[in-house]
Amino acid sequence: MFKVFAFLKRNTALLTHDEYRAGHVGYHCGQSRRLKDIRGYLVNIWSNTPFKDSVGTELYEQITVNEPQDFLDWWDGFPEVFFDDREAWINATSVEPNRATANGLVNDPDWSLADGPFLFDPVADRPGEFKPCHLLMHEHVLIPVEREERKSFKLMQFFKNKANVGNDRALADYAPEAAKLHGLNGCILNFRDPDQTAAMRDFYGDDTWGLSDEGIDHRSRFCDLWDGAIEYHFTHCDDFVSARRTLHEELSTLESEFFDSVWYVEVDENLVVMPNRNPAPNYYFR
Repeated sequence: MFKVFAFLKRNTALLTHDEYRAGHVGYHCGQSRRLKDIRGYLVNIWSNTPFKDSVGTELYEQITVNEPQDFLDWWDGFPEVFFDDREAWINATSVEPNRATANGLVNDPDWSLADGPFLFDPVADRPGEFKPCHLLMHEHVLIPVEREERKSFKLMQFFKNKANVGNDRALADYAPEAAKLHGLNGCILNFRDPDQTAAMRDFYGDDTWGLSDEGIDHRSRFCDLWDGAIEYHFTHCDDFVSARRTLHEELSTLESEFFDSVWYVEVDENLVVMPNRNPAPNYYFR
């Protein structure tokens, strides 16, 4: 499975955070969900309620270590997109002949992602371009996600490893303990690929901003903040608070051993295409 996190900052000159939310989920997803051979598509928008307010100051201070103060200034939302492999991802923008008309099934003349520079942070000296931050992620499904027919409480736990600690320790020692949190409806560990251009090359042209010196520097500074992220799904915030307090001592000991920094962002998850990690079916999948 080829999984990409696409961190995107809104066009601050035109949109508030909630206007961006409406534009991304309300329109843009209706277009981008039609990317060729997409196998899954989620859009996470950071919640308007700060994590500290949701869980309380005491717990926040106990489980947050060296949180970057400007972290949410880097992005307003990030899609998670799933493809079978890198080739499928690179070819994803090929137009699908998926609109029925009087002439039969034809290429849709209205399919367009041209709202990008108006929705996302535009490049000032490159009309028609915005500032994408697409990163290849390697996921480990600790507990498959079971989504209820209601808004769930989803947390992203970002972490940066200590200098002498690799991802293998987080996977082998920390992840099994984190997955023991009572009440989890799903838990997925994601490591950022060390090649910060892996999801950008070939999907975008070599002359685009994301592969320019400025774009590479921008992505590098963002990636310096974190090495991975765990997705936690709970029914309610109180379920996380209760579960974390129960395992607080064990998890805090491991976190102090493995991580230089660890912090949480509550996100509103928008399920656009249900992720299908099974072998590709022999039909057009959505």
